[in-house]
Amino acid sequence: MDALDKQRWIALSPLLDELLDLQEPERGRRLAQIRADDVAMAEHLEALLARDAALDEDQFLEQPAAEVLQGPLPPAEPPVVTPDLSGETLGPYVLERELGQGGMGAVWLARRADGRFEGHVAIKFLKSGLFGKGDGGRFEREGQILARLSHPHIARLLDAGLHNGHQPYLVLEFVDGQAIDRYCHANGLDIEARVRLFLDVLAAVAHAHQRLILHRDLKPSNILVTHDGQVKLLDFGIAKLLGDATQPAAATELTQRAGSAFTPQYAAPEQVQQTDVTTATDVYALGVLLYQLLAGRHPTADDTETHLERLRAVVDLVPKRLSDVAGGQLDPVIARHAKLLKGDLDTIVAKALKKKPSERYANAELMAVDLRHWLAHEPITARPDSRLYVLDRFVRRHRWSVAAGSAAVLALVTLTAVSVLQARRAEDAERQAQERRQQADDLLSYMLGEFADKLRPVGRLELLDSVGSKALTYLAQDADASPQERLQRAKALTVIGEVRVSKRNLKEALEPLEAARKLLVGPPPSKELAGAWFKAQGAAAFWVGHVHYYARDLQLATKAWEDYRDTEQAWVTAEPSNQEAVIELSYAYNSLGTARLELADLRAATDYFRQSIELKKRALAASKEAGNAAARMDLADSLSWLGTTLLWQGLDRAAARSFSEGAELVADVRRDAPQDGWAYREAILHRWKAEALLNLGQRPAAIQDASAARALLDALATKDPANLQWQINRARMQLLEVEIQGSTLSLSERRERLRAIRATLGTLRKDPVRIEVRIADAWLKWTVLHARVSLESGDLADARQTLNDAAELARPTLDGRPDDVRYLAAYLLVRQYQMELWKSQPGNAGNAERQLVCRDVVDRIEKMHGLLRVHQQISRAWIDAQSCLGQGGRDDVKRTTDWLERDRSGDSPT
Repeated sequence: MDALDKQRWIALSPLLDELLDLQEPERGRRLAQIRADDVAMAEHLEALLARDAALDEDQFLEQPAAEVLQGPLPPAEPPVVTPDLSGETLGPYVLERELGQGGMGAVWLARRADGRFEGHVAIKFLKSGLFGKGDGGRFEREGQILARLSHPHIARLLDAGLHNGHQPYLVLEFVDGQAIDRYCHANGLDIEARVRLFLDVLAAVAHAHQRLILHRDLKPSNILVTHDGQVKLLDFGIAKLLGDATQPAAATELTQRAGSAFTPQYAAPEQVQQTDVTTATDVYALGVLLYQLLAGRHPTADDTETHLERLRAVVDLVPKRLSDVAGGQLDPVIARHAKLLKGDLDTIVAKALKKKPSERYANAELMAVDLRHWLAHEPITARPDSRLYVLDRFVRRHRWSVAAGSAAVLALVTLTAVSVLQARRAEDAERQAQERRQQADDLLSYMLGEFADKLRPVGRLELLDSVGSKALTYLAQDADASPQERLQRAKALTVIGEVRVSKRNLKEALEPLEAARKLLVGPPPSKELAGAWFKAQGAAAFWVGHVHYYARDLQLATKAWEDYRDTEQAWVTAEPSNQEAVIELSYAYNSLGTARLELADLRAATDYFRQSIELKKRALAASKEAGNAAARMDLADSLSWLGTTLLWQGLDRAAARSFSEGAELVADVRRDAPQDGWAYREAILHRWKAEALLNLGQRPAAIQDASAARALLDALATKDPANLQWQINRARMQLLEVEIQGSTLSLSERRERLRAIRATLGTLRKDPVRIEVRIADAWLKWTVLHARVSLESGDLADARQTLNDAAELARPTLDGRPDDVRYLAAYLLVRQYQMELWKSQPGNAGNAERQLVCRDVVDRIEKMHGLLRVHQQISRAWIDAQSCLGQGGRDDVKRTTDWLERDRSGDSPT
């Protein structure tokens, strides 16, 4: 076969992958399709497929692992890859001298000789035996893997090719530096400096992992540090291209040939045992490297003598604790700083060196996260966050503040025992008591203010619950408090309320929150306190609103959130350029929107969500941090809420645009910082968009968004089967897919899918005599789809019984939450289908039952004021029920019918 140019190979490679995955006769048919478009392409592919078949006949992977462990076999070709090539040219390069040899080939220093740039490169000649019978195409594919890496700490691949038609080579950036372990020793780097240097290594490996590439041979000689301290990671020659960064994948040609070409001292147990490798395999090698940098010795190899013992030690020997080993080293830097290794660094390294891949860090980035936490004296993820541990990390970060706070704690304890006696003494005693009260205020402000801000991101606010409860009465007193003291106390009281709301202790939460609001009554006492005053007023009102929202008292929630909005509007008016004030005002409007949505006031909810979105976009545009992930995710949430209100009003086109904008925002954020929670939010946005597109009759587009949502939810549900929210929404998505695909699926396919979904919902259901709120809408949607299948199959009795049973089970849930629009709409869908079934019966059969159903529909809708001519589906159900009762000619029914028939494809309700 003629040599392929690089552009031709880039076009050919994915087609080859596709054909290799197909079996005959599908492969032949696909090849014929390619031939019809491009004869030359088809001929290249046929030649490569023939070579692949020849490689399979060679059975080069049939050698047992036991034979490999017994010792090296006589080489099939000379161990020296290249002769003396000094002075020879290789394309535009002139070879100067050999830099070294390894198990996979030789590396030469070369310079560019065509005048395009001055400088040296490293040319790595690989053993041609790594490839099948001169298969240069497959080698160039491996070059494409390396070309995908572009990172300041990875030596760049400049070129790849075949010398004399058979000798594969890579042209790499030449790095003049020392191996990382020698660099650390020669420069006397302390522990923190070594960790910071190692973080550069992790950044490089994480870059490769994010692009689905493994290194598989990480060791000091492959990690050089230049004279100016820049890390350069070398030799991705046995990199493995993965289909999933955390799951095993089929090896490429190079990795099949070089699969065991690892360095035993840095190999993970799964490499020694010849099992699947993942990103956790590189993590093990990184753990070995970090152990060496911090302890001065290898975790297992130094306790062995023979090659076989070293391999067994990798699999079986648990390394000694890092800090224990470091204390006895000759390197004075390591020995002197051994105490720093105790605790978190011991834990981080031990986790990276776990024998089971599932127990290690999943990838390099997660390991880097914990090391960055260690440097910042913050809690790491590799150990449980006990109260004592979190407090210990906080003390390390704030030694002087905690020292002062500890004195204040003692003063507070003393105050409770001595204050009665001191109150009767002279002025000097009163002054001392006042000082102690001030210390108590300072301590509580510290514990429930700055300390709370540190604990909130790690979900550990409950650590303050007992402190806040004991101080509640004291904090609420304001007789002698200054404005600054009132502000501090109010902030502390708000934290106590927040903790109780998070624990759903709603009644107990109101006491501190109302006390906080009382302390902050009125405008700010001074211009200097204005921002903090407005913010604290808004925070207290926000949490009061949440108390009422969770208690389903939506009118009181609305009132509290209106106070929140008015406070933050006053802040924005006072400080128009303060972006924090703008964001707080946007949150207030979003909160009001959710309350009005729950109250079925869809028009007001729409206005509130639009104002929130406008403010968030304004803040993002003015922010210097345009890439602020949290702000963009907040904006996506508001777009999702807006889309929901528009969808319920039948404004499907506008709803689809809102969901689409939100999904694009989330996807953009996830590209930079993938997170499961964000993947879930993106999936929900795609699900809602698919529903809007289905209403518009855009079935192909709806299928595309449904597939995107399904893929994300499947991955999440598989990753964490215990997450009920993910499981429930996965079931909802599966139901929507059945609805979208409709008649394109056979009855048996639909029946089988619905059977599987019902099984899932059954495992999520806890109450045998009613349908719980959390799965009610999914269960009722399943009921309707199942009834349709039964009806199409001619089983009218089953359809009717299924609907009747679902209505009976759902009624208690809806009686308990009559104002819940989402579940009311799902329930009415069942009732509408019942009406249709009874209507289809001949004569007066079932007329009485049908009348009861229709009356139930009318009664439930008319108890929910404001839904008619606002909510599309509920308005349609009301018309159907009124017609069923013989009231179709009434003027209000006609007005509602006219409203349904209007074109509502624009952006605004009509």
